[in-house]
Amino acid sequence: MGLHISLSPPPPRGALRHPAPPAERHPHARRALAPWAILGVVLGIVVTSGFVMLDAFSRRVPEIAPRHRPEALCFLLAEPPAFDPPMTVQPSTALVRGRFNAGTPASFALEQMMGFGKEHVFKQWVEHVGDYDVAAFWLHLPGAEHEHWLVLAWMEDADLAVCNFRFSGTSGVLSGEERAWGERIMRRVLVAPYFRHGELPATRLRVEDGRTMPVFGPVPS
Repeated sequence: MGLHISLSPPPPRGALRHPAPPAERHPHARRALAPWAILGVVLGIVVTSGFVMLDAFSRRVPEIAPRHRPEALCFLLAEPPAFDPPMTVQPSTALVRGRFNAGTPASFALEQMMGFGKEHVFKQWVEHVGDYDVAAFWLHLPGAEHEHWLVLAWMEDADLAVCNFRFSGTSGVLSGEERAWGERIMRRVLVAPYFRHGELPATRLRVEDGRTMPVFGPVPS
């Protein structure tokens, strides 16, 4: 029995090479796709950041600037540390333009505007602050059984400027606690730099629940 050896012809030159993967066969395609992929990532980051900023802006509490000095003084009381009495104190303001002559005493102008008499006055005095003489009153007005008003008024040329602070008391008598918190108000707002002619205090109010004037102490229901 003989030994048979079969010899096959050698494969053609280059036949043993494995085919190159597509990326290797076309390196220019990989280089062309890379910038588009990077651009897509960048655009995604920009769009996402835009939505985040828009959401944060929509949630931000708006702020308003005071229209005149009385409003600015009330806004200052809301700045930290916020005025926080144990009773409700509701401020209001007014700037009555051109109704009185320049040089009219603020106390007289206030009595004419609010229509109160001497029988409604607990206490009255005048303080010189900055460029103005400020008339101060503690009042018990008709129709408000347990409400007492701390009123600050001054003349700005021919305009009467007024800050009212309405205290919700528990009796018709002005209490020592109300007097003490009224003095705290005056220490906070009757400051010379806040009463410079032609300048308003630098302040803004965060508008919450649609209120354009702060309420101090327990919020009334």
